[in-house]
Amino acid sequence: MTLRSAVLSGLATLCLAGVAWSEPALPVAGPMVAEIKVGVFCALQSMAQQPAPGTLSGWIHVPDGKIDFQWPDRQVVPAALGLAFGVKARLVPGESAGQGEMRVFRPGSTVPEYWGTSFSDLDEQVSFFRFDDESELIPGIWRFEGWDGRTQLFSVEFEVVPAAALPEIVDACGAVA
Repeated sequence: MTLRSAVLSGLATLCLAGVAWSEPALPVAGPMVAEIKVGVFCALQSMAQQPAPGTLSGWIHVPDGKIDFQWPDRQVVPAALGLAFGVKARLVPGESAGQGEMRVFRPGSTVPEYWGTSFSDLDEQVSFFRFDDESELIPGIWRFEGWDGRTQLFSVEFEVVPAAALPEIVDACGAVA
């Protein structure tokens, strides 16, 4: 065992034993939502960007292809650069959201980051957050909400924990803790 892995292992043990993490709430979907999926995925590849003035960075990632969750149904996420977590939602047949908006609340914030999007019954709408910068590695509860105008479509919580708490995910992605 290297010194680095011994330190990380010790930190993971301290994190898991010494801190009582709060459980993220189960996803809540309104009557317009037919299906909601949550998960974590490796996102080390470069992606296009789209302006999103309601976010801290001023833009959001736009994937080139379909997003697959390598860890589906997971709401606990290690804080590591290159990892992403998010939600996929599809509406019930005949429904669409003309004024769709995603809102993401970082831990401790009462003001969300937001961007326009669309929701439909034809395909899954994917919204995610990718850790790109060390300042984003904030432990705690992150909440994603999907809205259609004044109607909340869904709410999903994720708990971000120190990378050392889930080294198997960090190592599988080659992410940077």
